[in-house]
Amino acid sequence: MAVCSCWQGDSNQLKVDVPKALERPVSSKDLYSKADVIPLHYPGETSLGQEGRVLLDVATDRFFLLDKEKDEILVFDWNGTFLTCLKTDGPIIDFYVYQDRLLEVLTEKAILEYVIEDCSLSEVYTIQDNDITLKCLGRVDDDTISIIGFQNGDAYDCGYNIGKKRFSPVARPAPDYLVSHRYTPASEVRNSRFFRCDDSVYSFQSHSGEIDGYTKDDFIWPAYVFDFGGCDLSVTNVQKTSERIYLAFELEGADNVLVYDLDRKSYKAVRQTKEGAAFPIGIIYAGINYYCCPFSLVNRYLPSEQGSEINGLVIIRYSL
Repeated sequence: MAVCSCWQGDSNQLKVDVPKALERPVSSKDLYSKADVIPLHYPGETSLGQEGRVLLDVATDRFFLLDKEKDEILVFDWNGTFLTCLKTDGPIIDFYVYQDRLLEVLTEKAILEYVIEDCSLSEVYTIQDNDITLKCLGRVDDDTISIIGFQNGDAYDCGYNIGKKRFSPVARPAPDYLVSHRYTPASEVRNSRFFRCDDSVYSFQSHSGEIDGYTKDDFIWPAYVFDFGGCDLSVTNVQKTSERIYLAFELEGADNVLVYDLDRKSYKAVRQTKEGAAFPIGIIYAGINYYCCPFSLVNRYLPSEQGSEINGLVIIRYSL
């Protein structure tokens, strides 16, 4: 399988005046209808969340959290009960839930596939003859796993064909606005990760905010192209519902979130709500935004949350 990129043709051009949007006050009621906290009952010790955002994915009745320090994935049910941890022989780079039934785990030399129902290891897809630094993965269909990486300052779109057991890397062509580049700079995939909405798979670029869609016939296309008016920001996460795009970004050292309504072509941006809270974006699943953090930081996101005896990690569940 060859991974192809289709950078030409019609795209959804989304213009956003970020500084102006950040000046408008936004209430938490404009962002979500309710929020609650799920304590995660982990029997051991972990430093997750102390150094930054927790890498998370969600499936039916499962939370998956990456502990990079221990190179293991912690598995909890939706009540916060610890179920098991998935360990590998090498560093875990990324992981991805596929159709609520499989968990794909990316390492430097292989993709490990687990059955979500019982967390059993079902397949190992070996990545051979590769000198590209791999960054993240997303499974597009039953036969294709897409992977983003970089080498020598250029971004790469890679694919693993499951039927043929073949890994294929392709340097990502530069978009039209980077006229002096042949290939997309590696800096554009610094924060990239794959995400899902309904049956579609997407990834995002770190500076342009371009959101790329992945088709089952091995094409990558610019599904949404943001025009930030020259605003120099860094995109750190993107999630999507059928109606809205949720884009987390850093600007002038602060974390912010852009909410773009695709039907109305309108948007809002928030650094802090009227109630004095930040609005974090984690993983959006079935209209719920799940965000993991230490309980000691919950008041940053839910000022009304009262202190308790809870220690360790929690999941904040926002109904959008």
